[in-house]
Amino acid sequence: MAKANFNLDKFRSTVFSQSLARTNRFEVFVVPPRGLNSVQYGELVSLLVEQASFPLLNIATKPLKIFGPTYQRPFTSEYGGEGMPITFHVDGDMRIRRFFEEWMHLIIDPIDFTVGYQEQYATNILIRQLDEQENVVYEIELLEAFPRNMNLMELNNASSNQTHRLNVLFAYRYWRAYDPLTPVEVS
Repeated sequence: MAKANFNLDKFRSTVFSQSLARTNRFEVFVVPPRGLNSVQYGELVSLLVEQASFPLLNIATKPLKIFGPTYQRPFTSEYGGEGMPITFHVDGDMRIRRFFEEWMHLIIDPIDFTVGYQEQYATNILIRQLDEQENVVYEIELLEAFPRNMNLMELNNASSNQTHRLNVLFAYRYWRAYDPLTPVEVS
């Protein structure tokens, strides 16, 4: 009879010596696009990130049959560029909301409804996984990202102890991973 590959002692030893990645140990840098005054918002946008995700990677396939059973043949990779949701805490004077409104108005002008130039509104977003000592252990960069959707912010007299959260859906072209030992320039 075959023996299982899983060993509880080995698992415990690995977890205790190397730890496991924690979902609350992360940071996100939303680099303001060229068309916005980044000095006005500074690090506020990155500081107020409450929730983010690492993007998906999907291999698209087509069925192929030459002889025998049909099998799936890869033909491209898809990086989930349709949307990356990021949730932000909203500061007391609503600067975070103003930031995204201005950014979205760079994309589509609210007066004449013309579309802006991509180099003015598209930017990169860095998402980093941190360990318990604040070291970056994994890092990805969303390339050519911009806000595609800003959700409603509900106002409610019955919610006296609640704070606003702003959900923003970012479109992006693709993403790439970096070796955490090689520094990345934040442009």
